[in-house]
Amino acid sequence: ATADVDLLTLLRDGFLTLDPEIAADPPEMLEGIDVPAEEFEDWLREQRLLWRERIDEAMASRPQVGVLTPSRSPEPQQALHPVVGLLPPVIHSRCARHLYLAEALVDRIADGLRDYAGARIFDYRERAGDERDAEVTDNPDLYLRFRLYDLGDSISLRVLVMSRSTTELLWFSECGPIPTDLACDEHGEVLNLSGEVVERVAAWLETRRSGGPDSPVTPFHALTSMFQLDHTALDQLRADLEQGWTRTGAPIYPALLAYLNTFRVGEHWQSGSATLEEETRVLVARVRGDATSGGLSLGLAGHAAGYVLHDHHNAGDMLDRALRLAPQSAFCWDHMALHCVYGGRYDQARIASRNALRIGAFSPIAFTMQTTRSMIATLQGDFSTATELGSRVLAHRPTFGAALRYTSIGLAHRGEIAAAEDCVRRIRQMDPAFSVAWVREDRMAVQDARAKAILTEGLMKAGAV
Repeated sequence: ATADVDLLTLLRDGFLTLDPEIAADPPEMLEGIDVPAEEFEDWLREQRLLWRERIDEAMASRPQVGVLTPSRSPEPQQALHPVVGLLPPVIHSRCARHLYLAEALVDRIADGLRDYAGARIFDYRERAGDERDAEVTDNPDLYLRFRLYDLGDSISLRVLVMSRSTTELLWFSECGPIPTDLACDEHGEVLNLSGEVVERVAAWLETRRSGGPDSPVTPFHALTSMFQLDHTALDQLRADLEQGWTRTGAPIYPALLAYLNTFRVGEHWQSGSATLEEETRVLVARVRGDATSGGLSLGLAGHAAGYVLHDHHNAGDMLDRALRLAPQSAFCWDHMALHCVYGGRYDQARIASRNALRIGAFSPIAFTMQTTRSMIATLQGDFSTATELGSRVLAHRPTFGAALRYTSIGLAHRGEIAAAEDCVRRIRQMDPAFSVAWVREDRMAVQDARAKAILTEGLMKAGAV
């Protein structure tokens, strides 16, 4: 079948006059025209991209083809979790590899939203137009539409985020152009795109939670709450996570509880009556033994295994699995960087940290990733970079224990003793027992002898004796 579209008429009467079926997969502008002139090809490629973008923007403002309207309200248990509707991707390419890339990216974003936002996914790629599904439509809180544009020797990618009520375009994220021969779901820009979408959608959903006060706390909320570093609030968060585990049985909750225990070591949070190691060991084992554990759960539990239990072998195994499942997760990359730091593999740590900072640009806890970069610089002897990054973090989170410790060490090695001593005083306001013994007792988890010497000497210069 062929379709002819008069662009001049569309420009005059508006793109909303375009037939919805044609708009869902519009024909190429001047398709079949082949003029062997580089200037014309460049102009035509630019005009085709502009044509597609104008259709995207116009069609996002009216109901999408194939989106089902729920015939009844969601069940109470369904209301406990936000719902995201995945619309069929629109692929302006005839290349099978591009089709695979589009589907893989949509799947990865869906997995990320399940992991991070506790979202349920309603996949219109499989259900569009099937009337039997009208009764089980999960009434999405928002829709995602993915588009891929073939630009000849490169591609560009775009994800449109639309509201539930009007399918109004809320925002879009995009990347490219990416050379066609490099385009895959592991490409850096593709991972950045998926990470950005997951972070922004999770934040949007969190501000509109409507499941009621008894709804299970989401991983996004739990992690952002932990890094507010309010010790009083952490006790309540522990109770909320225990309630979420009781209500759902999902492995993300023991993973978050295990991760929360790292704050009892690293953030001077004095809480809990059970033996820290014993409790953490049980929680980590629950996550490892659950076949449904996702990338984020494994990343959380893996860090707890390494930092609290000093079980670096199993920590590495879990973090490797986490990144295979969730390579778009800045959190998992950041904690792989920390794992490499503890083992003295600083080149690998820098690569993982760079990935975390790039993918996590929209994360509300991106400052923790800056802290990891500061730790790496400290242990490599780059005290200028370490203190610059650490001071930047402390300007926003003045009680962040990890940043205080490494900034004090970096300042001491630079000879700025008064500033280093001030950091130690601030730590001791939270934990009067803090001293260089933290290093000797492996409470900073670093295994490399040279790195331990940097930590020990720095803390001694800073007065932490």
